Amino acid sequence: MFRFILASLLLIGLIDSIYSIDYCTANLCSSGLPNVGCNPPPLSGGPQCFGRSPVVVPITASLRSLILDQHNSRRSLIATGRLSPFFPARRMPTLVWDDELASQAGHNARSCVFQHDRCRNTVDFRWAGQNLAIKQFYGQTITVETLINDFVRMWWDEHFDTTTGHIDSYPSNHVGPAIGHFTQIASDRTWAVGCAMQNWLQDGMWITYYFVCNYSFTNIVNQPVYVRGTTAEGCMTGQDSRYQGLCSVNEVVQSVP
Repeated sequence: MFRFILASLLLIGLIDSIYSIDYCTANLCSSGLPNVGCNPPPLSGGPQCFGRSPVVVPITASLRSLILDQHNSRRSLIATGRLSPFFPARRMPTLVWDDELASQAGHNARSCVFQHDRCRNTVDFRWAGQNLAIKQFYGQTITVETLINDFVRMWWDEHFDTTTGHIDSYPSNHVGPAIGHFTQIASDRTWAVGCAMQNWLQDGMWITYYFVCNYSFTNIVNQPVYVRGTTAEGCMTGQDSRYQGLCSVNEVVQSVP
């Protein structure tokens, strides 16, 4: 038996460690919002982890490759017009891994609280987005690889409830089934991702895996998720050799509104 929950930043308005950045004082978040990197939970987990045997799930090199492939193979589908009814993308970059986005994702994951942090921005990424997912189960064994595949697939499957109108202009006050996980993955101003995972035992029986992915850009209301056009005609560095229709990893993308 299992329970599956997803969450995404359905919309966000235009809001203004291991790194030598003081997230508590850096001017990274608008309106005085706290940055998740300011006084983050220790490796042992936040207060809500107490008594739940929390464990940080290491995101190994092979898991990083899996996460990137799960994202980029799907971005390739939409960029080349192979995902009906959506139009091809003019300039869809290949996602690459970013360690700082992953570090910020880890600060959220170690809270053991399934909830978006209010700000996860970095110096390089002032409009960072986020997808969350959590799965709870007992009486069975599920590999981390299977969990990641399932999480990204469920985010992407929101395309069934997304229209071309949503893509051309991300809606404000969206009513209906969630679309924000899908649009986050399909964003053409997103070029970097970093993820983290936490494991704990809920209520003494539910094996819980909490997955957090942070992105270099987020959904912006009344702006396009991606610009339609001839596949890859806007790529300044050519197409990626592995993912058809995506720009090469050398493409320089401005992750700003």
